[in-house]
Amino acid sequence: MPTASNVSEIGLEVYPPPDKRVRPKVPLVAAKTVVRKATGSLFETYTAGVAARVSREALRHNVDELTAFNTRHTRSALIGAVAALVQDRFRQLGYSDIFVHDYVRDNLMLSNVVCTKKGESISNEPLLICAHYDSRMENLEDAAALAPGADDNASGVAVLLEAARVLACEVLIRDVQFVAFSGEEQGYWGSTAYAEHLKAGGIRLRGLLNLDQIGYPPQDRSITVERDIGNQIADNDVASEQFAQILAQAAANHTTLPVRFGPIYGSDYMPFEARGYVVAGTYANGNNPNYHSTRDTTETLDLDYMVEVTRLVVASVLHETSPLARLLSVREVASTYLYKVPPLSIRTDIYSGIDPQQRTLKERLREIIAAGP
Repeated sequence: MPTASNVSEIGLEVYPPPDKRVRPKVPLVAAKTVVRKATGSLFETYTAGVAARVSREALRHNVDELTAFNTRHTRSALIGAVAALVQDRFRQLGYSDIFVHDYVRDNLMLSNVVCTKKGESISNEPLLICAHYDSRMENLEDAAALAPGADDNASGVAVLLEAARVLACEVLIRDVQFVAFSGEEQGYWGSTAYAEHLKAGGIRLRGLLNLDQIGYPPQDRSITVERDIGNQIADNDVASEQFAQILAQAAANHTTLPVRFGPIYGSDYMPFEARGYVVAGTYANGNNPNYHSTRDTTETLDLDYMVEVTRLVVASVLHETSPLARLLSVREVASTYLYKVPPLSIRTDIYSGIDPQQRTLKERLREIIAAGP
């Protein structure tokens, strides 16, 4: 466990290189209280339509692009090109608020890529979704060896990019930051630097959702939702548990994935937790035999499973950021505001402006946002 006295040359705590095979002695717990809801609410209908846009082909393309690099080792000459690729992909999705957070570690200039989707009213407490883009071989010091890193962690970055694509045109209340970290394999270098950057700037977070190794499922095809149990700061545990319950409910409502709760460990949420932020993670926990090897390729991943995980992420983001989460049923909206909302058409293009009733609904959403929480 890092301590305040155990610091690097840039004044930040030092973590050991993570190994997800070394699990804490905390048992996984099945999510017992989660049941699939069929509420008929406007929000759930809308969320189902947005989540349905997740593309298996897009996920495959994202993974293929990242694994095409011989290595994404943090110390390799290619790491800058990987960061540039991630930047370009966010730009191609239509985002303009892209910030390259540079930091120095071990005499290396490295970058985190931060893409912000602006909310309509809450910009001082963003929801942060993150994944690390670096990879490694079993020998951490070998920066030149082939290290495709499909599951660890092209899978996480692929889901990050696909969630950003699906949410690009949605109206949200609060900011969402999509962040790709470097240096995770060396001991959370990038996430430590960015967590300190936010803390020093007085930036609060609604929460942080970490995506790591989500392409190789266990036999029961469950997803492990990781939450904070103790660690450096105890005061954020209850909120982390509540966040995990939101993720589990999103999985029940919009995927076929069983959910197991586990502890956070061995990934980029740790430096944020140590600064008091509320964190959670998704992890396949599939005992991948290809971990940190040349065998960790796209062909070994379960892309259908990744589609489900992406839907979980999208639904969770909408729960925390969509103005529709504050409405009840289609019937109530129609009767209260004297117009009819076509339930089928809102599933796919609620903000397209093609249907006059959709434009009216969009105007109503703007009113709800302006009214405040």
